[in-house]
Amino acid sequence: MNTMQRPAELPAFDCKGSVLTVTVLHVRETDPDLLYPQLEQKIGQARAFFANAPMLVDLRNVDGPGQAALDLDTLVDALRDLGVVPVGLRGALPFLHEDARRAGLGILPVPGVERTIAAAPPEEPVSEPASPVTEPAVEADETPAPVAAEEPPPAGEQAAAPPLPAPPAETTVTVVHPVRSGQQVIAPHGDLVVLSSVNAGAEVFAAGNIHVYGALRGRALAGIDGDTTARVYSLQFNPELVAVAGEYLVNESLSKQILNRSVCVSLKNGALRCQALGTCTLG
Repeated sequence: MNTMQRPAELPAFDCKGSVLTVTVLHVRETDPDLLYPQLEQKIGQARAFFANAPMLVDLRNVDGPGQAALDLDTLVDALRDLGVVPVGLRGALPFLHEDARRAGLGILPVPGVERTIAAAPPEEPVSEPASPVTEPAVEADETPAPVAAEEPPPAGEQAAAPPLPAPPAETTVTVVHPVRSGQQVIAPHGDLVVLSSVNAGAEVFAAGNIHVYGALRGRALAGIDGDTTARVYSLQFNPELVAVAGEYLVNESLSKQILNRSVCVSLKNGALRCQALGTCTLG
């Protein structure tokens, strides 16, 4: 009888690194009378955007007493009640790590800390200072041997210096087809150029600028790593949500005077500025 045999080394899964976009909640004040009403108001402005969205809680801007006063379980429950999915904690002092684990949060490092630690040279063992050593003076007849001078290069020839390495180029992601509802496109290290439209229900993300040479009806988030100079450009501007470096506007809060026009969105003084660039509209 023939029987089907499965390979002994058949892999059941793969572990691969991936670049994902996660909303970061930068907490600045842990007073519950200030924090929770503002959270409810802010998330309530774009409840559909935040629905089931993963969120990272960042406490780098909170000092020790402020973190000690924070009830992490209450914060996590409040976020879940608002439809958000807290997934991790960053910038917290060690005494909050156990609370985070009990709440089901991962502990994430602050960006750049590991690189700084890895680059630091190992500390030398501390030892008693040695007594100074006096070098013997060179006798008059112990003149150093003459060093032969290097011959100059022939006339017209210059010693070529080694070329300097070119700076790393930012990666621009170009999309030539429409970004349809339910799709996500991300440019993790540079600009994103869409040579078509971004439909409602679609999302586009970029570490740099976003250029949409068509209708922008979905969500566009530029400067996802905190670049406050990033911008969003669209030939026909009517997004569900637009954001630069974490500051966002939803469609309901946009002026009707800029809808369906060519628009540039930038961040100025901590607020988004939407500037109409022309009268071009698409049918």
